Amino acid sequence: MWYWIVMFVLAAGSIAMLAVSFISIKKRNDRAVYAGGGRNSRAYDDEEDDYDAPRRRRGRKEAYPQEREVRPRGKKRRQWKIVLEDIDSWDKYTFTFYDTVGIGRGKDGSMYEKYLPVTGDGRVSKVHCVIIHRGDKLYLKDEGSRNGTYLNGERVDGPMVIQRDDIIGVGETRLEVQRILRESE
Repeated sequence: MWYWIVMFVLAAGSIAMLAVSFISIKKRNDRAVYAGGGRNSRAYDDEEDDYDAPRRRRGRKEAYPQEREVRPRGKKRRQWKIVLEDIDSWDKYTFTFYDTVGIGRGKDGSMYEKYLPVTGDGRVSKVHCVIIHRGDKLYLKDEGSRNGTYLNGERVDGPMVIQRDDIIGVGETRLEVQRILRESE
């Protein structure tokens, strides 16, 4: 008799756990769609952006959304944090920002929220490229540089989505995207 009672309690507990998991996943997906993300968008709290999804290497070029992000009233803007590492010198750069991080040889990056001066490379333009936040993604965009900007060896002609482990090439400098984090809601 006790055997059947224990088995019933275990089965009921398993069903309850599955139901709670399903409901929380459904709420998270609904919140991501409301925030301007697509069907496969994820709302996440200070986690890396790559999850266990297969990485897209070819054909990642996509135009970033031009429409304004839909936010409920009274909500503050969410910050992004990106960690870049110079592959050759092993220097690490960490930026916490809302909209843009500029990269270039110039010393004054006042037109950007944050700025990474790459002073030791003569092939880098004064204003070379920018990392832009649009929707739920970060994009790399060339700012009309003379020698071009490269993402994983592919020339950046328009905004391209960046992810963890991507290599950004500016002049002779190669920057690896170590981490991408987003502030929780």
